[in-house]
Amino acid sequence: MSALRPMARFENRDSVSAADAWLVLQTLPGLTPERLSRLTEAFENPTEALQAPPDVFARLCGRKARGVLDKDSPLDLAARIRQEASKLGAGIITRDSARYPESLREIYAPPGAFFVEGEILAADRLAVAIVGMRRPTDYGRRVARQLAEDLARKGITIVSGMAYGVDAEAHRATLDAGGRTIAVLGCGLTQNYPANHKELRQEIAGQGAVVSEFHLHAHPRKENFPRRNRLISGLSLATVVVEAAQRSGALLTARLALEQGREVMAVPGPVHTRKSTGCHHLLKEGAHLVENVDDIVNALPEYARNMLDNPAQIRVKGLGPEKRETPLANLHPNLTDNENALLLLLENGDDTIESLTQQRGLPAQEVSSALLRLELAGLVRQTSSGMYERVT
Repeated sequence: MSALRPMARFENRDSVSAADAWLVLQTLPGLTPERLSRLTEAFENPTEALQAPPDVFARLCGRKARGVLDKDSPLDLAARIRQEASKLGAGIITRDSARYPESLREIYAPPGAFFVEGEILAADRLAVAIVGMRRPTDYGRRVARQLAEDLARKGITIVSGMAYGVDAEAHRATLDAGGRTIAVLGCGLTQNYPANHKELRQEIAGQGAVVSEFHLHAHPRKENFPRRNRLISGLSLATVVVEAAQRSGALLTARLALEQGREVMAVPGPVHTRKSTGCHHLLKEGAHLVENVDDIVNALPEYARNMLDNPAQIRVKGLGPEKRETPLANLHPNLTDNENALLLLLENGDDTIESLTQQRGLPAQEVSSALLRLELAGLVRQTSSGMYERVT
């Protein structure tokens, strides 16, 4: 009988959706981002990866991960995870979803899935990370709060790690300013960590999102936080460091941002304290010097600055080939040709950003920016399933 069990699991696994496959792979024990990346490089899709021969899967992902699949089918595993997340009131976003942030797709070893308390919106593409020491000086606290408040008032989402110190100051200042903020955890959503931030976490979820790539019961282990930091920088256009020692998690986040092709910025501090050495090191290495919010905005990508300067006049480069009788500019004179073309495509019904990108023949970032402009203008909206639809 035991010889038949692997075949039964293989048949069951064969019917797993891409979303469930990503979810299962992401939450298997010992399946680090590096291992997940190797696995997805070896196979065309996550469903095929789950169908890998046991010895191949164990070699790529570890015996613990393989052992879980030997006991339960991926369908059962995914169903249990989804049921538990639903009881917690948490959402799940998998890599195949249109709701998956485009900024995360661009980083090395993006998570196959992550859990969300609250909601991630299209407007969160305009995000800046603010990170720093857990025990900052009064100067560091004031600077973190001022920068977060000023950025929030400009419509920029603030991303941080909900840790004590600079992280918490940035989150709270954003909430007080009525802005959106995202907290990235180094543990599962069932864990109350840090212990004194339960109320802050609830406020963030109500005015932004709390996210984690770890399985729901993962404890806040030391090795989790470098993984957490790569998502903080990965969700952001830029990372601003406010007070950091020479060796700190904040400097690791800055290094990860640099590796991801994002802007790195630092606030200078008093020369007589070790709490300034990390920022001063970044500045010597070429990080943007930040004295006020304008220093941050001026260093953001051009398309982001355009959105902030005048959301109604965002320009999107390029226009794919299209046969039409009416000039696109005549449809909505205040929109670009590309934005009008997207509106025409959405007249046929709801559609995904991937499909719209293929139909327009343009880079995903340009289509994503155009959709954000249309969403801010109230012409389109994102549905609960992550698709886009016209607002009539």
